[in-house]
Amino acid sequence: MRHYCFIEKQLNIKDNNLFFMEEKTLFVRFLGDSPKIRVLDMLITGRELDYSITDIAEQAGIGRATFYRMMDELLKNKIISPARKFGNIRLYRINLENEFVKSLVNLYDNITNVASEKEIKRQKLERSIEV
Repeated sequence: MRHYCFIEKQLNIKDNNLFFMEEKTLFVRFLGDSPKIRVLDMLITGRELDYSITDIAEQAGIGRATFYRMMDELLKNKIISPARKFGNIRLYRINLENEFVKSLVNLYDNITNVASEKEIKRQKLERSIEV
């Protein structure tokens, strides 16, 4: 199953002359940009895969120390679970059996479906205007 991730790009100015693009998914925009939401977004997007702590932190755009601070809560609440070991590295995945996680995945999928439908309509309208 393929999951699509809709991203909004924002141009930010830092130090009056440094520009960078910050990407936010619709899920992050909808629920708020916090480290926990970024982690959940990343894990839901790649829900079929297992990740190391470093992978989760990097792909979510947060520091490892930040992830370590929330990791105990995520494990305790069974949001994430240990998946397997790869050498000395423990891999984790989102717990799709958890009812809270199931609800978040449904919300994520609904957000992306609505965005997909809007984009398809916009493109069809654009094509009809061009013709």
